[in-house]
Amino acid sequence: MKKLVIAGSSKLYERALYWRGYFEGRGYEVIDWTRPIFENEDFSVEEPPAPGFSLGRLLTPGDSSYAERLIKCYQNFYRHLDQADTFFLMNEDQHGIEGYIGTSAIAEFTYVVMGNLNRGRKVDIQILKMPSKEQNCYNEVKFWLDQEIIEIFHRPTGKKATIPVADNQLVKSVESGVSKPVAEPALATTPTAAVTEGEVVESVPRKTGLFGRGDKTIDIVTCKKRCLRSLRPEVRQYLKILSPEFPAWLLKYIAAPEMQRLIGLGMSCGLDHSSLYTYPFFHTVFEHSIGAALIVWNFTHDKKQTLSSLFHDIATPAFKHAIDFMNNDSETQESTEERTAQIIRESRAITKQLKKDGILPSEVSDYHLHPIADNPVPGVASDRLEYTFSNGLFMYDIWDLEKVKAFYQDLTILKNENDLDELGFQTPELANEFTKLNLPLFSIYHSDKSRANMQFIADIIQSMINSGYLTIDDLYVMSEREVVDWILSCGDRPVSDAFRQFQRATTVFSSGVAKKNCYCISTKSKVRYMNPLVRKQSAKTQKVTVKRLSDLDDEIEELIDDYLAEKQPKYVGFDFDFKPYTTAE
Repeated sequence: MKKLVIAGSSKLYERALYWRGYFEGRGYEVIDWTRPIFENEDFSVEEPPAPGFSLGRLLTPGDSSYAERLIKCYQNFYRHLDQADTFFLMNEDQHGIEGYIGTSAIAEFTYVVMGNLNRGRKVDIQILKMPSKEQNCYNEVKFWLDQEIIEIFHRPTGKKATIPVADNQLVKSVESGVSKPVAEPALATTPTAAVTEGEVVESVPRKTGLFGRGDKTIDIVTCKKRCLRSLRPEVRQYLKILSPEFPAWLLKYIAAPEMQRLIGLGMSCGLDHSSLYTYPFFHTVFEHSIGAALIVWNFTHDKKQTLSSLFHDIATPAFKHAIDFMNNDSETQESTEERTAQIIRESRAITKQLKKDGILPSEVSDYHLHPIADNPVPGVASDRLEYTFSNGLFMYDIWDLEKVKAFYQDLTILKNENDLDELGFQTPELANEFTKLNLPLFSIYHSDKSRANMQFIADIIQSMINSGYLTIDDLYVMSEREVVDWILSCGDRPVSDAFRQFQRATTVFSSGVAKKNCYCISTKSKVRYMNPLVRKQSAKTQKVTVKRLSDLDDEIEELIDDYLAEKQPKYVGFDFDFKPYTTAE
């Protein structure tokens, strides 16, 4: 297992813990990370303290023991630099400066570079981002980058490497090169051991919470807790498939008002209100969130990963991804995730429970950290898998509970091409059937009909906002039904009449050229699909390999190629006329 050290500003201790969790989830042993100086930290021990336990008061330069303890802290940190296989410089934006690097951090960075040059070391040196030119270290960093001595960090998932850090998240302490959590951090996560390609990773043994909490379970089918009252019997049966053991500790988080709000939001992204779609049930984001969390829990029994998955849609506004269309993010559909950390931090119910469980909000605010919860297309992750199962079950009638159970029980944790954990099949025949059934489902999400509906809802909401009838914040407190009622009764005839015509419309058009005198828009949509991993064992040699299904199955390869080759017509729309309000009317 490669050893990694995280350097950077000691004021950004929560960001250091964020990156610590990220790298441990990818098989690294993080032996030190940047942090301030605490009263009760023991510098005589070799290993840094595990996040999750209070280290007492934060020391400042005015404390009598500060200088002595800071020296010992530096000694420990530099000793760990000598042991590291990978050095990661976490130069987040700070003080309004892009890629900020303080004096201590540049000293540590230079020390590792010189170790490679003068002492024959081969440390992999990664810097989060290029510092701004206004910093004194810019030319030095650029020089080492040009010489290929260092690299700019490339996050394998394709997500943005940095998240803006608000000023109120900074620890008000002296910038030392070594940082540490000021508030109570979270329990350490067991690092994932490196596994060779083809090896099956068994599910992690169940962990109990602090003081024995976490080992109690409930029967989701019969549970009468108020926070689960909205779940229909069919949904409860489905959730029990995802995790026969429903952890009781999860109920406190599910009961939070911020989670209960999701009961009023549909997985159809507003298409329930169109005559073009007829769904037997109002399948909710609340149901999806619980399902995604249970998948992670079933395979990992890890609280942080499970909560990250539970909260992954907590920032979803009314009409879900239609608001991504409004935000000009129709092809990635991630813009609505920006409020996730804020909503978690501002929730009294959630933060109170996190504190009891020894978990920091920053450790459960980004499900992209955990490959089992999220990974790039065409991988299988809990989010993508859950909405494929539940949408196909409750909205599009593609399969029944027995079919879901057969597919799900064949899944296990495998290692993908990037040596990251990913859910995959053990039986090629089931993987084939699963893929052939869900490709038509994925086609629905970017069909002409879906794009026209989503963009129309986006334009209606934007028109309501521009006219002063709604605000963005309203979409985070109102249910979709309440927003629809407000649109129809707002008194703005062009908007309300257009929405009524939308509700009555039974067809959409698609065209390569724009049409006049009607609602005609040019929009694209995210292309979703899964090409699952399959564990295959040779009958002759008994050797186990893991490959994408398309690499083993010519039929699936052709189906996926045809699916990806489908072109989205440039223009879609409805025959009625509506001109969205582009400015405040």
